[in-house]
Amino acid sequence: MKKTTSLVVPILLIALSPLAHASLESGAHQFKEDVKYAGRQTGHAARDAAHAIGDGAKSAGHAIADTSKRGYQATKKWVKGED
Repeated sequence: MKKTTSLVVPILLIALSPLAHASLESGAHQFKEDVKYAGRQTGHAARDAAHAIGDGAKSAGHAIADTSKRGYQATKKWVKGED
């Protein structure tokens, strides 16, 4: 009986080995896909943040240029004595 049990265990392990390998392989593939997805999402978030910063800087630059232009025109009128 003991000899039969000792033979059944290795045979059972050998039979289940491909299933365990397939499960591990699919788990590794899923992990790889999850990492790729997370990287892609991180890249998109960084791109969106950079665009938002750029748009804000552009708006600030335009506001400064507009204010400077108005100040220049006001000073020019004041110097010439125009009202």
